[in-house]
Amino acid sequence: MKLPAGRRPRSQGRLEGLRAVVTGAGGGIGRALALGICDEGASVMCVDRIPERAEAVARDVIASGGVASAYACDLADVAATSEALRKSLEGIGGVDIVFSNAGGLRGPNDQWSAAGGRVDFLDLDADSWRYVLDANLTSAFNVGLVFARHMAVHGGGAFVYTASQLSQVVRPGLSHYATAKAGLVQLVRAMAVDLAPHRIRVNAIAPGSTSVPVNHDFFARPGVKEENLGHIPMGRMAEPEEMVGGAIFLASPEASYVTGAVLMIDGGYTLT
Repeated sequence: MKLPAGRRPRSQGRLEGLRAVVTGAGGGIGRALALGICDEGASVMCVDRIPERAEAVARDVIASGGVASAYACDLADVAATSEALRKSLEGIGGVDIVFSNAGGLRGPNDQWSAAGGRVDFLDLDADSWRYVLDANLTSAFNVGLVFARHMAVHGGGAFVYTASQLSQVVRPGLSHYATAKAGLVQLVRAMAVDLAPHRIRVNAIAPGSTSVPVNHDFFARPGVKEENLGHIPMGRMAEPEEMVGGAIFLASPEASYVTGAVLMIDGGYTLT
């Protein structure tokens, strides 16, 4: 069933009393996660690279009756990530769950190519390659390292990373992004093995094509959306809110024996 835009699943209190960090909170999926986590009873630290976006999401969580703080930093910088942990401890009192959602298809200086982030392999330059890997993989490593070290001495916790269907399949012009997300999936699995003795679970969701603001111009181009829908058995794109249920399940006590899993939320894209 398709959720109407902005509609969130009904709360079941699955994260009641827990403290959660959402990175990339200012994006479409990040905002939906922050609001969904609030609905389930957790307090939320909203982390984003852009201060205004982090603060806007925190205000939305508070307006929904939740507890939230905001912090802005570049998670590709490990020192900044360490500061994000400190701000989280200060703002929400601790960290039980990390939803590591930061990423994307930007280029250097936050510029997008004319193809909406897509670039043919022969035209790919080292700076764009490095930037996309930093945004999607290095930042994920930094978040894992910094927050897992804290969790390991404070009773454990859970990570839920946002990977992508493109960790499993490849579309033209996305070699840098697909490589980063495939690396992220292996990072999740490796972390799950190493961190299990510390009572830390590590899982991921892998969204398919999702209707978020950053994609709108790209999918509005003639024929682009139709071509994309041709690969999706369910025949439509996802709404950001449709990523929330799976992510919350993986973070919740309901998934207490689940670690190293990657939950595809792609409408069947990777089956075809």
